[in-house]
Amino acid sequence: MQIQKVLILGAGAIGQVIGTHLRLSGCDVSFWVRPSQKEAFEQSGFSLYNLSSETELHIAAPQILTEIPEDLHFDALFLCVRSDQLEPALEQIKQRFHQAENMILVTFQPGREDALKVFRALPDLIIVPAAPAFSAYIENSRVEFWAPKAMPTLIGAPFNETLQVRDDLVKTLQKGGIPTKGVNDLEAEVRFPSAALVALLAAFHLAGCSFKNLSQNKKLLNLAAQGIQEAIAITKKDLGFIPLKYKAFEHISGTVLEKFFWTLEHSPMAGFMQSMWGVHARKIEKQTFQNLDDLLALSLHQSKNAPPALTALAAMTPAKIGEYLKTSTRFSKTQNNRSLKLSLAMGLGGFVLWKLLARKRS
Repeated sequence: MQIQKVLILGAGAIGQVIGTHLRLSGCDVSFWVRPSQKEAFEQSGFSLYNLSSETELHIAAPQILTEIPEDLHFDALFLCVRSDQLEPALEQIKQRFHQAENMILVTFQPGREDALKVFRALPDLIIVPAAPAFSAYIENSRVEFWAPKAMPTLIGAPFNETLQVRDDLVKTLQKGGIPTKGVNDLEAEVRFPSAALVALLAAFHLAGCSFKNLSQNKKLLNLAAQGIQEAIAITKKDLGFIPLKYKAFEHISGTVLEKFFWTLEHSPMAGFMQSMWGVHARKIEKQTFQNLDDLLALSLHQSKNAPPALTALAAMTPAKIGEYLKTSTRFSKTQNNRSLKLSLAMGLGGFVLWKLLARKRS
């Protein structure tokens, strides 16, 4: 299937990165935005800075739409909104495209059942689940993003079409410059890292969205590590397996996280990562805790006992977490031998990554 005319719903950091690179691949790209955004986008355009290649991209006159004329047709629609924005976005799409034949709809939402919700709402469209692996955020009206080749955006198998559709999407995105890979089982690829990330993001919020505050709070790191272990265990029980490459998450410790953040703080990427997480984590806060609540609900279907660390991460606030950790002895445990070995491996891996990044930037 030839993908030529593309519509991007959502012009945040993810939408701008995807849309700009689809333009570079030769696609005719339009952005579907709120009326309140139209004038600003048309006046200033889009500016993007690629940290990987240290190049800047600018679209002076993006095609901005607030309504879609009946006679306008698209080959693909990329749904680039947060999980907590999914319901109104689906209603918006239904009103205009409920009978659009042969149109591909690519979903980027990280929620456990988000892609399935899209398919149930729009079964006549070709639904393709995907997971962006690049990091991006907006600051001072410019998108800064990092898209290393070693971390490709993943395109899953369509719900209701052949794998040829997936392969065509992969080729189109690769042609535009986004590292992309097609996978047969997207859920197996992303559910475990997504679950771990939800727990880590919750701890990051409790640390005031500061890597420094989080890395220096050993009890909070222990809480985050136990939260990751619980999230991985819930996901493993739900899927019935865990890929070998994610088994290390089952034994992660606060010391491992401490070494990870130390490596990050001393890497050439430190400034970007702190800025990106600081801005992006606040923007997706509602999505993060919505997905955390979903994990807790899933755990209660599996067991009568609520996971203590995930429950604490969901219930606490930055103002209350300090006193809670002082009075709780649950998250002061020392690491076992397996966690110690993992800590050493993570430290060595982080050092190698730091050297590679330093060499690339030099």
